[in-house]
Amino acid sequence: MMSVHILGLGSIGLLSSFLLQRAFRSLVIRFLPRPSTPAPAAYTMHDANGRPQAIDLVNDANGTNPIECLIITTKAHQTRAALKPYVTRLSATTLVTFIQNGMGVVESVRDVLPSQRIVLGTTTHAVYRSHTDQYHWVFDGDTFLAPLRTTLLSPQETEILSSIGQLIPFPALEKLLYRKLALNACINPVTAIYQVHNAEVAREGTPAHELAMRLANEIHVIYSNLHPDIDVSRLGEDVAKLAANTGSNTSSMLADIINGKTTEIDFINGYIIKMGQRAGLDVSQNEMVVQKVKESKDRTLQT
Repeated sequence: MMSVHILGLGSIGLLSSFLLQRAFRSLVIRFLPRPSTPAPAAYTMHDANGRPQAIDLVNDANGTNPIECLIITTKAHQTRAALKPYVTRLSATTLVTFIQNGMGVVESVRDVLPSQRIVLGTTTHAVYRSHTDQYHWVFDGDTFLAPLRTTLLSPQETEILSSIGQLIPFPALEKLLYRKLALNACINPVTAIYQVHNAEVAREGTPAHELAMRLANEIHVIYSNLHPDIDVSRLGEDVAKLAANTGSNTSSMLADIINGKTTEIDFINGYIIKMGQRAGLDVSQNEMVVQKVKESKDRTLQT
């Protein structure tokens, strides 16, 4: 069987590794850490019932063999830096799968990515880390994957990707990506700005809720002009429902702010700004939250 490499050992990277090992007992999964960054090679994934299962990986930071199949699960803004040390091991035929939040990542690394075979994905699984090597799969969601229109998969590649998600046509995936983008753009930056859990976004009358609804209205106009096939007529209601259902969650963007890290804002609201600007539409609410999120990060670093 072909080799599989993972770039980005966060929650989704570890879950992908777990699913691959569960499906293919003899498959050796290699991970690509940042050079000189220590990382364990053995992890434990706890399922919904708390049952621990081991994930054994091979650290391939110093490897020289060509990479045949690469799954990228880094945060969007970290992709370029994480990828660059390994581009010499990639070729035009390497299958590269991106499973990340936000949009525009592939375009942002095209100049350093030799591969012409790209798969995009999105997931609703929920996994959190309790310790460096301990992960908990708390919500069994769905992962959907689709090759870009010019990418054809071999039977073996299809089998590998099908073990971590469902393969669907690209137009269907594109709608899912744009819909997730809209929801994330209305929740994540709001929680980061006000430093609140998701529940506050759902609570009517709060500043967080009001800002989320202004973002939803602005995004609705942008999508109506540029992607009328994607129904976001109830985006405000959907945002409130999702925020309520995930009420105790700390969004990844808020977690980054708390830890003084760079956020994915440029690949979420920043991407929506680019969409709207190209069509000459109002993007003032999205521009405002991008600025405030970046200011929040700067304030955290100064304290």
